[in-house]
Amino acid sequence: MNSSYDIIVVGAGHAGCEAATATAKLGSRTLLITMDMNKIAQMSS
Repeated sequence: MNSSYDIIVVGAGHAGCEAATATAKLGSRTLLITMDMNKIAQMSS
């Protein structure tokens, strides 16, 4: 599979999800990468 992305966001915590959402809404092909699927969009405490 040969995919290309405009933006790659590493880390799917709260800030990473916000960044990925913003770039996708602007029309960029966005890839969001995380090491732990159970912590997607988790805010730090």
